[in-house]
Parts: sequence; C-alpha cells; structure tokens
Amino acid sequence: MGSRIKQNPETTFEVYAEVTCPGISCAGKDPEVRRQFPEDYSDQEVLQTLTKFCFPFCVDSHAVNQVGQNFTFVLTDIDSKQRFGFCRLSSGAKSCFCILSYLPWFEVFYKLLNVLADYSAKGQDSQRSELLETFHKLAIPEPGTSVHLGVHSYFTVPDIRELPSIPENRNLTEYFVAVDVNNMLHLYASMLYERRILICCSKLSTLTACVHGSAAMLYPMFWQHVYIPVLPPHLLDYCCAPMPYLIGIHLSLMEKVRNMALEDVVILNVDTNTLETPFDDLQSLPNDVVSALKNRLKKVSTTTGDGVARAFLKAQASFFGSYRNALKIEPGEPITFCEETFVSHRSAVMRQFLQNAIQLQLFKQFIDGRLDLLNSGEGFSDVFEEEINMGEYAGSDKLYHQWLSTVRKGSGAILNTVKTLANPAMKTVYKFAKDHAKMGIKEVKNRLKQKDIAENGCSVPEEPLPRTAPSPLVDKKDPKLREDRRPITVHFGQQQRLRPPRPPPPKLQRSSRPPWDLHLFCFSLTSSAAFRQFCR
Repeated sequence: MGSRIKQNPETTFEVYAEVTCPGISCAGKDPEVRRQFPEDYSDQEVLQTLTKFCFPFCVDSHAVNQVGQNFTFVLTDIDSKQRFGFCRLSSGAKSCFCILSYLPWFEVFYKLLNVLADYSAKGQDSQRSELLETFHKLAIPEPGTSVHLGVHSYFTVPDIRELPSIPENRNLTEYFVAVDVNNMLHLYASMLYERRILICCSKLSTLTACVHGSAAMLYPMFWQHVYIPVLPPHLLDYCCAPMPYLIGIHLSLMEKVRNMALEDVVILNVDTNTLETPFDDLQSLPNDVVSALKNRLKKVSTTTGDGVARAFLKAQASFFGSYRNALKIEPGEPITFCEETFVSHRSAVMRQFLQNAIQLQLFKQFIDGRLDLLNSGEGFSDVFEEEINMGEYAGSDKLYHQWLSTVRKGSGAILNTVKTLANPAMKTVYKFAKDHAKMGIKEVKNRLKQKDIAENGCSVPEEPLPRTAPSPLVDKKDPKLREDRRPITVHFGQQQRLRPPRPPPPKLQRSSRPPWDLHLFCFSLTSSAAFRQFCR
C-alpha cells in the first residue's frame, strides 16, 4: 500500500563495513572501507556510495563532537525499496561502523553496532566475526521473537505493523522531545501537501530520528518522493530538486545550502526549534481535525506509549477514513474507487482539502494498495481500519446496504472471498456495517426483503449475518514506565437483472514509472554535474 519497505528480504543484512575518514589533512580524499563482512561482498558501487554517507558533515573541528552517534541513511534500490544504512561514529569521527539492511530495525541494529564497536576497540576480532556470521545466517524470525546471538547480544524482533511508542521507539521519542507540538503540526501539514522539506540539526542521531519520526506520522500512507534522512556533502544539489523531498541536513552544511537557489522550501531547525515556511498549509487543513489533534498531543505530552502516534492516526482517519464510502462494487467486476464520491459527501471545508489530497502521490499509492488487496482476495486488517470503525468518519448506512445486498444476492469472487478465505478486509467492512447500522437488524432485513420482492417478484431466504470478532484491545503500557522518562517541557513556539449499461467509475491511473527519487538517485551516483544537467 505504498510502503517502501521490502517484504521478505533474503538476509538480515547485506553488508557490514568499517569505514575510515581521511580527515582535514587529506581533504578531497574519499573515505575508505577498512574491513567488511561478508568478505566476498563484491558490489563496489554500493560500497563506494556507502562510504560517503558515513560522514554526512563537514570534516572539521566542529564535527568531532559526533562521538558515538547512531544515525541512519537510506539508499533506494531499482525496485524503489529502501535499504537502511545504520551507522555508529567512533571517537573523533575518524571511523564509522555501518550495516546495510532492508529491515527497518533501528533499535536492534543500533544495539548491534554498539557491541561490534566494543569488540573492535578491545581487539576481539574473533568475537566480532562470529557475531556477524551468526546474525547474517539467521533466518528472519517472526515479530516478537526473542533472539540470542551471544552472551552480550540479544534482542526482540520488532513488529513494524504496530504504532511506534515512546520510549521504545527511538525515532519518535527523539522527535517528540526535540520538536514542539506546533512545529510538529506545521511539518505534518507540509508533508500532507507534499512540499520540499529540509530538516537541519547539529546532532546526527536527532536529525535522522526527526526525519524518520515525522514521516511515520503519515501512516497508513508513506512518503513517496525523495527521502534522504541525512544528505552527504557531495549531494547538496538535491536541495534544488524540482520535486517534493524530505531531506535531513547536518547543521555544518546549512550555510552552503542557504546560498543555493532554494525556492518554496520548508525548513525546520531542530536545534532552535524554529520552522520557516512560505505556505499556510496548517491553516489550510480543516480546523476541527487540527484542533482535535493538537489537544490530543498536549494531553499525551508527559506520558509514554503510542499516544502520539495514535493522535496522528486519528487525524489521518478523520481526513481519509471515508474512502470506503467511495468504493464501487459491482458483481463480477473489480472493485474501484470513485474520487468524486470521496470528495462530494464531506463538508465544504473538508471537500476543499480532499480535492487537493486526491492529487497527492501518497494518497494515490494508498488507494492503489487497498484496491490491489481487495481485488486479489488477500484483504487487510490494520490499526487504521480499526480506527475507522471506531470513529464518526466511518460513513452512513449506504455502504452497509451496498455490501450486504451484494453478499446476499451472490457476487462471485467477492462472496467466495468472504466465506471461503475469511478475508480480513471484508470482515472489517462487516464490522463497520454492524457498528453503524442505527436502524436495527430487523428493519434492515425487512427493507432488503421488500426490495428483493419489488425487483425480482420473490423473496430471498434470510441468511444469518456474518459474525466477526471484535478488534483486539491495544495492550496497555505499564504505568511505572512513566517514571523512567523525564517530563516533556513546554517548547517554543464497499445476479441482478440486466440493467442499461452505464459508464464505469473513474479509475486511478497507475504509473509504471518508479518514483522520481529513483531517477534522481541514479544521477547522483555519477556526479553533481549530471544532476544539474538533468534539472535543466
């Protein structure tokens, strides 16, 4: 559904590398790989790119304070899937330990890097090699599984389908501590409008955490454009890219960036907690949703758990939860999505926002993903659908009648999907229908019976309504955890008789081209000059 995360990667990580920095005295010389695992890893293009991302700042006296910093860069492969480079800088920023993986296991890889760095510092080469070999050969376990790699290395496999929580999720924790509520709202609005966004900070760990943390608040949608949590010096031309981007910049490079020809760029300085924007994006969002989101964020400002992520999830459900009312379901035909229906049934303020939203790449990718799962019979069941079921934005009884009538009369693949495959997406729709059928089951049956008699001259035997299990409750966090985190202070700032044919509902156009950032990335691997020529 638009996610850039690769499903079922072959190994836990692709390559581990220890990279050394040439320093000021060797200006102009590229960083080099001193040690790597597997030793027979031969993709030199990846290794060359990796080394430059390991030192994404000006290598001078102002950068030596990046000792022990854990940060992440992202490379995009030919299938538009993200590979994460997890890094740890050593003392004086002279060397960097890096692991490249398709798995977004931030806390796991950061912990592993700390252990590897400790082995290297103590000269325990055999322990380091044994740990890397064990982890590399490990079959990727299921979420929630406890894994022991050795005496000093163990972890629990994270479940990336769950909402991120504080303090367990480092990215969200650092983002929420460093940036105040108002600026989080402004940044959220800018991402919903797919602006060009720069985030700068003097601390690499905080910088990449803020980029990842802010992007995660778009769930169940995903940023579809240029996405670079930290930009190395040789790719500063990206800041002039003529398309939306979300880029992190180390503060030591911001002077050069500000001297470039930037146009209509939103800039968040994490150090000073200030945001510059030429747009009124936050004011353009429906005020009732923004106010509710702001109040929820302020209420959870001193608590742990998934409160922050759930606050943004509720806002996303308020904006886009009614997409199910715009699903067009015809017997024997693929399920499609009608943009006009999606926009027209909402309030005037919301219509204006949704008219813009249906043009966004992140929304189109989301709808395409849901339609693919519905029409393939795979279905889906996630926290976003559960949130829709619980909210007033779920819609009217019309969708309920449509789904129920379709299933009662028989609808081929759809019926088989529901009864045979126990499609979780259909179960979600049934639960939604039951939750919002205010007139009562008997009245619904009577109306449907009358409708069948009027249309077909006979009644249809009543069938029991399908049952679905209630959504599982979210595990409550231990209240004692609240004592382990310092308070957040106030910051700045859904066979009939033949009918006359009718035109099919509009379908979303799907592009066979990969996102712009893939093309842009290929250019960047050659030279900055190629990028400038591309921009012309």
